[in-house]
Parts: sequence; structure tokens; C-alpha cells
Amino acid sequence: MENNDFEFKPLPGIGELAPGGAAAPGIPELEGPVPAGFNERFVAYVADSLPFVLISNYTLRLASDSGVVLRTSATEWKWRFMWIAVYVLYEAVFSAGGRATLGKYLLGIRVRSNDGGALPFPRSMVRAVAYFLSSATFNLGYLMALFTPNKRALHDYVAGSRVVSVKERGDFGNGVVIALSWSLLAILAGTWLNNTVLKMTPYEKGQIISAHRTISKLAILEDLYMKREGHYTNDLRSLADMTGNVNAVRAELYKTLEPKSLVISSNGRRFKINAKARNWRKTEVEVVSKVDAPEPGTLTP
Repeated sequence: MENNDFEFKPLPGIGELAPGGAAAPGIPELEGPVPAGFNERFVAYVADSLPFVLISNYTLRLASDSGVVLRTSATEWKWRFMWIAVYVLYEAVFSAGGRATLGKYLLGIRVRSNDGGALPFPRSMVRAVAYFLSSATFNLGYLMALFTPNKRALHDYVAGSRVVSVKERGDFGNGVVIALSWSLLAILAGTWLNNTVLKMTPYEKGQIISAHRTISKLAILEDLYMKREGHYTNDLRSLADMTGNVNAVRAELYKTLEPKSLVISSNGRRFKINAKARNWRKTEVEVVSKVDAPEPGTLTP
């Protein structure tokens, strides 16, 4: 039997390349892993970090209640740093070598080296520590993933890493991830505003205390007036006259109360004094009569 030489040729349309090395028309190109988007990365981050926050708070309260530690500001910070260190180690171990943290596993994303291979543990540790750098830039380091090539955050650039999707989701799944991501962002932003911008400072608390102290003095004058006249009054001038120093009363009202905010209401038997403190929120303060004045015509002992 004659031995023939066989020449293997690709079938038409398979493996053909257009000039320049690009795939021929109609032939799909091979694509690498799709970069993970900001929303799925953020949801995975919350899923990973939230359990550590809850465990940290619970164990601190448990240790404090049992007398193991004395709960002070210094103790709370040490306790938080301990759990932050545990979290960093968790992120480093499960983001290296092709593994996945719980959040990344649930969202179907993985951390890879920038060349596409598994991220070595040393660089994974650098990446986990660099979370602090992304946070220290007013979280702009995280938001970089919205507009940078391959959607890389600041800590990805530091560690030479990128995050890719390994599981495809449909439109409904993507919608759920987006809705959950923005809901969590709104909650976190509201919490931050409440604990920083809206949190009452000691100076502001002092302004409110001063305002309440001022109207409490007016309440004392109301009691004295009632004992003398047999009824309460809504006439500020009559109350100020009882001190013998109207100018001093006027000066204190101006110093501690928002202008034109003082209101004294009285029906003779009861009174209520409202005003607003001079803080930027114009916090309202109030005092009311504790004892009713006698009815008209009733003799007091």
C-alpha cells in the first residue's frame, strides 16, 4: 500500500486570520476574563467586611460585660485594630492563589495578577493593606474602579492586580446587584453623614445647654411671679423687672437664644416657654410649668 503524505488544512472560516493577525470577518475573537464592575466589587466588599464589624462589636460587648476588659476609648480602638488585622489577613489569604473570599465567591469574581495569573500571597497582602490607602483618599481609591482601564482600584495598582468576573449573570441578576450596591452606598453615606457632619459637637451641646439654662431662669421668675400675683404671665418685661436688672436679662437672652425665637405662652394657670438655641441647627428648647396656679378667686395659704 502506497504511503501518502497528508496535509491538514483548516476548514473554511475556522482559524483564518485577516491581514494583520485579526480574526477574519464572521469569526469570534477569543476574549480574556471580563473585568468585574464597581457594583459587584462593592457588594462583595460589604459581604466580606460586615461580619467582621458585627463580630468585633459583639465580642467587645461580651468581653466588657464579663469583666475581661474595661471598656474605654483606648480599649475600643485596640479591639477594632485587632479585628481589622484579622480582616486584612483574611482578605490576603483568600484573594491569593486563585481562591476567593465569601463575598467574591457569592458574586462570582476573583482577584488576579495583572498578567492574568493567580495573585501571589505577598502581593495579595500588599493589596489588602492598601485598602487603607484607598480609604484614606476619601474613598476615591475605591471609586477609581468606575473609570480606570480594566476597572482597577487604587489598591489594585499598588499590588499589580485586577478583579475579574468568572460567572456570567443575566439582566435580572445584574439589576439586583446594582440595586443592592446603590442601596448599601446610600446607607453607608447616611451613616457617615450622621456620625460626622450631623454629629453634635461639644461646643454645640454647650450652646443648647446655655439656651435651656436661660429659659429655666425665666421659669423660676414665672414661679416667683405666680406666688406674688397668684397667676402666671406671658409678659417678658414683667419677669425681667423682677430681677432688678433688665439689661442683664436682655444681654443673656441675646447671647444664648436665637433672635426673635423666644415665645412665652400662658393662660394664667400654666405657662410654656419655647426658644431656639444659637447653634447652627437652631435646636428648640422648652420648659413648662410644674405647678398650676390657683383658680381665680381661690385663696392661697
